Amino acid sequence: VGLGRWTPEEAPSGRALSAGLVEAVRAQVPAQAIVFSDQDTSYRLAAFAPVYVAVAPPGHVANTEANRPFERAEDARRFLRTGDLAIPESYGAGYLVVDRDRTERSFDLQELYRDERFTLYRMPSSP
Repeated sequence: VGLGRWTPEEAPSGRALSAGLVEAVRAQVPAQAIVFSDQDTSYRLAAFAPVYVAVAPPGHVANTEANRPFERAEDARRFLRTGDLAIPESYGAGYLVVDRDRTERSFDLQELYRDERFTLYRMPSSP
């Protein structure tokens, strides 16, 4: 009887990527380029664009010496705390996506896209 009135609950959109960000990454970031962001944003971005991400949730990455998922996640958290661009540079990232719900920090980099929540930057070393 209880299932007769059941309707699926809508997924919270608070973690969803904006359509504009996805479009900007697809249009302005070359396929197979490395993008650095926090682990949640990176994980979702990899589902929508043909890019490599430097960080993903450790539970979704093989825990190998080469992958170092916990170290990468810690590096992403350290980057959010410090804004040290040497961190994404150490991963060869050509692009940076900042979720301003996670940090209000901005960077003196070329801005390729910005909306209410996300900013896409080109790193100085990118083509």
